[in-house]
Amino acid sequence: MARESRVLKVGDQAPAFALPDPLTGNVVRLANFLGKPLLLYFGRGTWCPTCRQWMDAMQRSAPELERRGARAICVMAQNPASMKAFLAAKRYPFPVLADADREVVKEYGVYVRANFESIHIARPSNFVLDAAGTIRFLHIASVQFEFASLPEILAVLDGAATAGRSS
Repeated sequence: MARESRVLKVGDQAPAFALPDPLTGNVVRLANFLGKPLLLYFGRGTWCPTCRQWMDAMQRSAPELERRGARAICVMAQNPASMKAFLAAKRYPFPVLADADREVVKEYGVYVRANFESIHIARPSNFVLDAAGTIRFLHIASVQFEFASLPEILAVLDGAATAGRSS
C-alpha cells in the first residue's frame, strides 16, 4: 500500500530541479520538460533490480506516453559515475538522472534515511505532472517491491494533458 506524502500533495507545484545526466554530463532541468505532461520516477539506484524492472516497464510504455504527448524522467539517488556503464549499455528513451546528494529526493519527500531494506536512498515513487508542473498523481512505495499501476498512470496522463493547458 502506498505511503502518504508528508511533503507534497496532488495539486502542489512540483519542486524545480537541475540534475546531471550521467551519460552526457549535461545538466537536465525539470523546467525543460514542462509544457507537456510528465511521468517522473524516483528510484533507489540503477543497481536495484526492482528499479530496473520499473524502468523497463516505462521503456515498454514509451509508445503510450508518446501517444499522450507525455515525457518521462527517472531520478536515481545515486552517484553519476556508478550509473554510467549501466546506462550506456541500456539506453533508455528518457533521461535517467543522478541525485548524488539526495537533495531532490528530499524535496519530493521520497528520501529514506534508514529502514529495514534501505539506507540513504529514495523510495520508489511516481509523480505525474501536468504541462504546468502541477502534481496530478503521486505514488510513494511503502516497500521496494511495490509499484504504481501503469494503467492508472496512463489514465492520469490522459487528464493531465488538458489540465495543464487550462491552468
